[in-house]
Amino acid sequence: MAAPVRITHTHVHSMRLASGAEVLVARVLAADGTAGFGFTMNLDAGAARDMAAWDALARARGVSLAELLGGRRREALRIAADTGTARLVDPFALGSVEAARAAAASESVALLAPNAHPWEIALCAALAAALPASDVTIVVRSHAAQSSVTVPPGPGIGVDWSLEPGFAKLRWVGPG
Repeated sequence: MAAPVRITHTHVHSMRLASGAEVLVARVLAADGTAGFGFTMNLDAGAARDMAAWDALARARGVSLAELLGGRRREALRIAADTGTARLVDPFALGSVEAARAAAASESVALLAPNAHPWEIALCAALAAALPASDVTIVVRSHAAQSSVTVPPGPGIGVDWSLEPGFAKLRWVGPG
């Protein structure tokens, strides 16, 4: 899928999380100079780049990902261990924000945050906030530290990068 902005530079780092898991973190620079960041725990650099491009577009426009995707329809979401009767969608396996949004267009949907990592939960919350579905839940495979999440209101995808100390140590090469 095409990026939602014209990208002039991409840089991807492999990073070890505090939990020991490996993650790919991407930074893109849009043509207007706005930087966006993305990640993937399934080691698909294309998914991290796509997320970073959406983050850059939302930041450039000064809106949250939910606003960019059509509006913030909910402020908070429930986190559960099962889907109930909802259709399960794994936004990380789909590889792009657009594909995840299209797949989650059903009436009752559960977005999977496979590792229950706060970055995964934040992205699922940002996507879920814009879905027109009447019932949206975030589902985790392992124990989550919380039972609900508030949708991040700031510009971009709303991930708090400071949650992982390794992120601040990354050295980005190229422009910017």
